[in-house]
Amino acid sequence: MQALGLIETKGLLAAVEAADTMVKSADVSIIEKTYVGGGLVTISVTGDVGAVKASIEAGVAAVKKLDEGFLVSEHVIPRPHEELESIIGPNTPPEDPSSNDDTENVEDADAVEKAEDTEKVENTKAVDSVEDTESVEVTKDIVDAKNVENTKKAETVKDVKSVDNTEHVDTKNNIKENQHGLDVDLDKLHKLNLENLNKEDVDNLIRQNGIEKTILILAKLKVVKLRNLAREYKDFGIAGRTISKAGKNLLINKFKLYYEKN
Repeated sequence: MQALGLIETKGLLAAVEAADTMVKSADVSIIEKTYVGGGLVTISVTGDVGAVKASIEAGVAAVKKLDEGFLVSEHVIPRPHEELESIIGPNTPPEDPSSNDDTENVEDADAVEKAEDTEKVENTKAVDSVEDTESVEVTKDIVDAKNVENTKKAETVKDVKSVDNTEHVDTKNNIKENQHGLDVDLDKLHKLNLENLNKEDVDNLIRQNGIEKTILILAKLKVVKLRNLAREYKDFGIAGRTISKAGKNLLINKFKLYYEKN
């Protein structure tokens, strides 16, 4: 955030007029609209210092054209400290530590679903190439995978108890591959607290699951967490204040490039 501009008005009409004028008059972006109370509305914008100053001046003039009484105050903060991001912008309620595991499990499940879609396409191509196989059905019944090589059609085994322990384990693994298409250890992934990720954890995920699946997991992190994680890396491609200003897409791309090179 290079500069922060704020303008406070009485009533929503004046706030809308000020916001419209500010974004039209300079290269700035609206951060948020805040109802302060008592009919007061605050509009926050960000951009280059010069652009923010020009936009605030234009917004003030626009409000005064409506009625000078609508204008309450205006202010520009050049180069605000990055900690202001925690109070300026959309409000994010603090996480309940007791529900942290449930939240992370939901995020992990989303990442798993995306990975499943990719793997299912590959599994479909593999199934089409099986010789003399007309159809492969994956149901709650267990397929005896070891008999595929000696038969022309996969047989659905309904009586699980008739399969010996070794074949039972192998068959379960094959069913998981067809249904989920993942080689990720789901139990470990669900227990992983993404908010506490560090570089060593990410390195382990890369070794176990590969770059693409790990990037899907990183994409679930908040931008503040991604910035803190990026500061743990050497030769990351960006550093210092550049990391503090970097958006989520830029950080994700830098993580991907880092691990592709290393």
